[in-house]
Amino acid sequence: MTTTLYLMRHGEVHNPAHTLYGRMPGFFLSKAGEAQAHAAGAWLADKALTAIYASPMERARQTAGIVASYLPGLSPTTDERIIEVSTPYEGHPIDELAAMGWDLYTGNQPPHETPGIVLDRVLDFFDYVVERHSGQSIAAVAHGDILVFAWLHAQGVEPDALMKDRLQVYALPVDYPATASIMTFELQDSPRQTMPRVSYHCPY
Repeated sequence: MTTTLYLMRHGEVHNPAHTLYGRMPGFFLSKAGEAQAHAAGAWLADKALTAIYASPMERARQTAGIVASYLPGLSPTTDERIIEVSTPYEGHPIDELAAMGWDLYTGNQPPHETPGIVLDRVLDFFDYVVERHSGQSIAAVAHGDILVFAWLHAQGVEPDALMKDRLQVYALPVDYPATASIMTFELQDSPRQTMPRVSYHCPY
């Protein structure tokens, strides 16, 4: 029995200072991000979804709320397992991080995360989805690296900190998941046991 998870990234964020906002509070969708979320909601509207989940971050909850407006009777449920990654680089300029190849992980110590720790909690969420929503279709709004590490796992690849500059090598059709883009995971059972089929779609 196939369980379908539409795992999407939140819409574009209003970030005039061009900093890595990570888990910092107070970052909401831009007008373009709101429009992207509406496009995602329209694309998901005919998918017979039975639930929608969101990361606790404002931008993800806001995106999920817009998507839910296209899904009568559904309200988003927050889930900590798909929250943004914990990194020591919050508040740093985006240009600085781009020059580092977006490596937010090398040398991290608790409470900050490594790719393996992030993937483990994401797979915990996938396991929950398979158990709680077996045979159903659901959506979840998360963050870029959450999508990336789940995609890499589905390709049979253990993610590491330096893979994000060559994701097309691992069958992703874009350099990095666009805001409000959607990965469709077809789950037969736990992704720890059987690799899911996955595809990528940008709805705008």
